[in-house]
Amino acid sequence: MDTRKMTTIGPGASPPLDVLIMDDDAASAAACRRTLEEDGYCVAVAGDGRQGLQAAESDGPSVVLLDLGIPGVTGFEALARLAEPGSATIPIVMTGDGTVDCAVECMRLGAHDFLMKPVDPEKLLDSVRRGVDLSTLRRQADAPRAKQDLLLQGLDFLGEAYSLGMEKRQLLDELASLEKEAKHRADGLGRTGGKERAIAGIREDLLKADAIMRKYGFRKDALIQTLLDIQETFHWLPRHILGWVSGRLHIPLREIHGIANFYEAFSLEPRGRHSFQVCTGTACHVRGASELLTRVSAALGLQPGQTDSRLTYTLETVHCLGCCALAPVIQVDSEYYRDPDRSRLDTIIKTMQKETQA
Repeated sequence: MDTRKMTTIGPGASPPLDVLIMDDDAASAAACRRTLEEDGYCVAVAGDGRQGLQAAESDGPSVVLLDLGIPGVTGFEALARLAEPGSATIPIVMTGDGTVDCAVECMRLGAHDFLMKPVDPEKLLDSVRRGVDLSTLRRQADAPRAKQDLLLQGLDFLGEAYSLGMEKRQLLDELASLEKEAKHRADGLGRTGGKERAIAGIREDLLKADAIMRKYGFRKDALIQTLLDIQETFHWLPRHILGWVSGRLHIPLREIHGIANFYEAFSLEPRGRHSFQVCTGTACHVRGASELLTRVSAALGLQPGQTDSRLTYTLETVHCLGCCALAPVIQVDSEYYRDPDRSRLDTIIKTMQKETQA
């Protein structure tokens, strides 16, 4: 057993803490304290809500066990304070109110877990262990990085989202997916060290996604606008970013996928920074859309529906662009071109390449 001591908040209490118990029920707090202390955790107890929040802010515990009935502040107010965006402290709610509405409200406010009192010791230890692990990952993600393996950096950064209720098998599947995506990007780079740079790029993706969510205050009701901004930034909705959004906003991944599949504005497949859309509507078809598509395909080295490995170009066909007078027509990003020949297509592509290199 660890020799660290349990403390009570007051004069002489010394951080750092593993667990802060905010509970005015002395018997309940003592039982939880004893269970955690025997497992090696450094524990402090606060019997008043305001005192506990001050301790949480000054001592930075990894986990706070919060009784919703604690005096001095409402339980929901305390939970909202503890779960503020950017905090590495993980709040776990303890309560005798086992209603569904109460549990839903706690999870909405950011509770990591919801435990019924009297708390089962095994459930308590399991919840606290996961909370401490998650807190550690948050601190590592925010801390300056020492020189270490970039793959591990990327996986650590993803760990927060993937530790939220995910079983080990699921976690391994997600990490395998990340590894596969990094390899795909590395193959596109085609240079030594490509995989490491690809992992670093994925981590940068997550930082960009975090900035977008922060712009909307990490609000669940801003999910669609958040996804629209992610789509605009990345030109599609990458799986690793959706997993990150799911964890950060506490929204089931299946719910996010449902929204992404419903709206045509979203793409779950990789798309290039530049889009080539060849119209195959009736007017374009009878005026040579097939020949135009063949020329565009040859110029890009892509088949319809494909995106190049560098995520630069996407070639696709559309049923109608609403430009029948220009048939056959192609839309490149926001510009329309009437039946461009191969020379014109090459010029368009070279211009894009120069802009990318600039």
